[in-house]
Amino acid sequence: MTIEPGHFYRDRDGDVWQAVSTNALMFAANADRDPDVIPFDVMPAATVEAQDGPLVEVRPAGWEEV
Repeated sequence: MTIEPGHFYRDRDGDVWQAVSTNALMFAANADRDPDVIPFDVMPAATVEAQDGPLVEVRPAGWEEV
């Protein structure tokens, strides 16, 4: 998947990430409010995709798929 800075992506668990570069994602919202990830943590996009993928691009208004 091509990661575009500024765009938002939802992982298979429903958590939302924002791309801060083409290869890094910042955690933005936890789907189930579980404190397993601290908001604003930045992780390599490849790590997020490998652990929680696939990623789907979403829009912030209602987090609908693009």
